[in-house]
Amino acid sequence: MKLALLGSTGMMGKAVLSAALVRGHDVTHLVRSAKAAGSGARVVVGDALDPKAIRETLKGADAVIQCLGVGGMGDGKPNNLVPEATRLIVEDMKAQGMRRLVCASNIGVPGSGALFFRWVLVPLFARKLLPILDAKIKMEAILRASNLDWTAVRLAALNEKPARNKLKVSPQGRTTGYTITTADAAAFMLDIIEKKQFAAKAVAISN
Repeated sequence: MKLALLGSTGMMGKAVLSAALVRGHDVTHLVRSAKAAGSGARVVVGDALDPKAIRETLKGADAVIQCLGVGGMGDGKPNNLVPEATRLIVEDMKAQGMRRLVCASNIGVPGSGALFFRWVLVPLFARKLLPILDAKIKMEAILRASNLDWTAVRLAALNEKPARNKLKVSPQGRTTGYTITTADAAAFMLDIIEKKQFAAKAVAISN
């Protein structure tokens, strides 16, 4: 399968790229610098907010995976990278006649049921996450309005420990736990593309 991947240099994106190549998928990914490209996949060097770079990355893809972020907990300042890039992705997918889009979201967005996380833990101990959650809220709104076969995968806190190969999945998008390995999350994203599952849904996963 031909996959287009955005955010391949981040923690989640690296895991998706590695797992996709192991599964034999033909991957094209967008990077800001050729030095960060790695090997084994077709590379497009450019910016996720550049429509031309988006078009070149998505060209001919069967599905698109968006794992963009601002890196770690960010700087606590508002940042519209994720929703604006998602808007460009949706527009280009429609122009190219594509349907399948999987995006990395987070628990803590409305509807995820993570009330203690969103209103207690984050404000008290991780206020820098608030702009990141706001960006994911905007992203999910763009997905719901897109009329594409989208899935927002609401992730618990990521870690790079070995895969546990055991997931808690909520098709309703509600919190199932508070941590997940990047390897398990990547496997889930690829599985739902290959098996054509959870279209037009926000799904929460954790270990």
